[in-house]
Parts: sequence; C-alpha cells; structure tokens
Amino acid sequence: MADGTHSYYDWQVSTLMLAYDVIDPLPRHDTKRISERQQAVEREIHDIAHRVIPAAYRENPQMEFPPAVVMLLTRATLARAVEIIGLSGQ
Repeated sequence: MADGTHSYYDWQVSTLMLAYDVIDPLPRHDTKRISERQQAVEREIHDIAHRVIPAAYRENPQMEFPPAVVMLLTRATLARAVEIIGLSGQ
C-alpha cells in the first residue's frame, strides 16, 4: 500500500472514530472498547470503499485512484461522520 493511500485510510478511520467519540466518548484507558470501536470503523470504511469505488479499481488494487475516486471516498466518509453525529437533516 502506498504511503499516501495509508495516510488517507488513517484519516478516514480517525474521522469516523472522532465522530463516534462525539456521541459516545470512551475513556482513553479503555483500550478494549477503543480497539473494538476501531475494528468496527475499519469494517465500515471497507464497506464505504466497496460501495463507492468503481469496480475497475476494486478489481485491480495496483491502480492508482484518480482525484475523482478520492473525492467520492472523501464525500462518503464525511457524509457518514455527519450521519453518526446526527447533523444530517439540520
């Protein structure tokens, strides 16, 4: 995985983790629940990616994403964060 891609994935995970912290903060010492939440968020990011990334890119992981695909992922990630914190519909 390219460094840029890894960095972007970390941003996606962090964004959703922070959104969940808004509605259900976890104590920083509760490593078990934090780990469980991170695993759930990683599954969620996987689902988002499979929903928005065109099949040609899903089927060939060596292809670099063009800006349009990154924009789709960004919009989907931010939309999910908005949904989590309850701002949709406001």
